[in-house]
Amino acid sequence: MWRLRRRARRGALCMGLFCISMAMLYALCAENSVPVTDAIFGVRARTRAQPRTHSVIKVLRGGAKSMYLDPQKLPGVIPGNPHHPIPILSSPNHTQEVTVKQTQSTHPKRERESSGFFAWLLPRPFRRAMETLFGGHRRGELSGTLGETDFFGTYGALGEVWDDEMSSNMLGKRLRKVVQNYQAMNKYGVEFSGPGGVATRPKLSGPELLCQLKEKVEVTTLTPDLKPFSSLPWSSQLPQQDMTSDIGPYKSCAVVSSAGSLRYSGLGKEIDSHDAVLRFNAAPTAGYEKDVGSKTTIRLLNSQVMASDDHRFLSSSLYSTGILVAWDPAPFSADLSQWYNKTDYPIFTQYHRYRRLHPLQPFYILHPHFEWQLWQRIQDNMAEPIQKNPPSSGLLGTVLMMSLCEAVHVYEFLPSRRKTELCHYYQRFYDAACTLGAYHPLLYEKNLVKRMNQGLDQDIYTHGRVTLPGFITLNCTRGTGSERISKN
Repeated sequence: MWRLRRRARRGALCMGLFCISMAMLYALCAENSVPVTDAIFGVRARTRAQPRTHSVIKVLRGGAKSMYLDPQKLPGVIPGNPHHPIPILSSPNHTQEVTVKQTQSTHPKRERESSGFFAWLLPRPFRRAMETLFGGHRRGELSGTLGETDFFGTYGALGEVWDDEMSSNMLGKRLRKVVQNYQAMNKYGVEFSGPGGVATRPKLSGPELLCQLKEKVEVTTLTPDLKPFSSLPWSSQLPQQDMTSDIGPYKSCAVVSSAGSLRYSGLGKEIDSHDAVLRFNAAPTAGYEKDVGSKTTIRLLNSQVMASDDHRFLSSSLYSTGILVAWDPAPFSADLSQWYNKTDYPIFTQYHRYRRLHPLQPFYILHPHFEWQLWQRIQDNMAEPIQKNPPSSGLLGTVLMMSLCEAVHVYEFLPSRRKTELCHYYQRFYDAACTLGAYHPLLYEKNLVKRMNQGLDQDIYTHGRVTLPGFITLNCTRGTGSERISKN
């Protein structure tokens, strides 16, 4: 009997050591070695870990479409030393090096804490593995080393309220290189000629920008009379009318970003008080009602979410209520037939499957010209070239609601005093690029929204709330050399 007890104790001890070893191995591989992770744990384990350059480029080139890897959410790294952290944002009037020196002198205690015994004893890959295993969150490759309070705190380099003249020159060297790489890719064959992209371009006022959006951006959705859909057997599944003819107008609308700064915001009741609420992709409300509310009128989805097995688009109840709107970027100059034959992700296959399961649920697909018309408006009004990639879902959803509502309130698209490196309020992934952009021209989108904001800076600071008028309330007339705006 005593031998059996001794063997049981040994077995339990061995099992415990084995579990600890496997947990450490998983954390180490997930944080530091894509090939090893794939070999031992499979591709899915790696997709839950940090993105790497070859993974992002593979997705951008159209490969591995069954794998969900949003370049905006997981923006990747540039080739180089993977152990060298990427600085995020320097002060507008100082270089990154000056900012680093000032921070080190201002926070000597933090520097001493980060260089303790274990930091000296363990190489950085092992420290990253320990942070993943016991720290409870992951930090992206574009996160800064100075801590989020240095860049994202009340007195950080981002400032209290977003500056509408933010520029890529204010980014750290490596993040700037990431943006340049995305600009050089030009996957969608963008050909642009206009007043933007140079410092001498005319800077429009907020009212002029609003009129420009109303007049030059056409918010439309696909209908069955458009070619090539009119000749397809499933064309009857498309809504008979454009979305702007079927839906609205709503009096007051909320656009709820998925930003991490919504966590602990207490904005749930205010968000639910609006007549219509738009949410994005797989953003949940269950368990987060106090901060983000519970009402969902419209959900805007990108085609990656629709094609991802992880998001269970065809089976999850998250998508089965409200109005769905999907989008997929087409080549810049492509017509609908060219786009239909070469989508980024199988949006039409998934649309057809979903409609067979939910034939009565309203489900629209954005016309791809809408995305590039909006992109051109961003570029026209920026003093430097922007990424040649489509705008983010955040800006697409904002302009969509401006076409459906009399007043639109956008929450945490421009970060509030709660600004943080946390990417999404419902996940524990930290990366400053989720705020500053890498794949999408997010930095410039925020500049545009800030200029159009009709609310107070205090509203942005305390609530992360931007107030924009709906297109239906604007009366744009031509003056001498400029546009004027008045409210009906």
